[in-house]
Amino acid sequence: MIRTAPSPPIPLPGRRDLLASLLGGAALTWLTPSNLARASDPAQQRYICLEPDCSPYVYDPARGDPSQGIPAGTAFDDLPDDWVCPDCQGPKSSFVPFG
Repeated sequence: MIRTAPSPPIPLPGRRDLLASLLGGAALTWLTPSNLARASDPAQQRYICLEPDCSPYVYDPARGDPSQGIPAGTAFDDLPDDWVCPDCQGPKSSFVPFG
């Protein structure tokens, strides 16, 4: 009988590392205690575009969308129905809560 030494466990990425690999720097910027608290307030909730050709774009109510005349402080739910992603022109329905 041949005995082999047990293999060391393969480290699995944590949630933060997994998000960072999927979303790049946007995830690292987002994963802070203050942003996690913001996610519980619907008026401050960020949304991310899931269109395949998007970079991805994250709508942040604190910044609004100056490119389309949306002022800072505008909640995602208050955006006009015809608002589109400034990055890929995807519809508002392509966005999901980010956090």
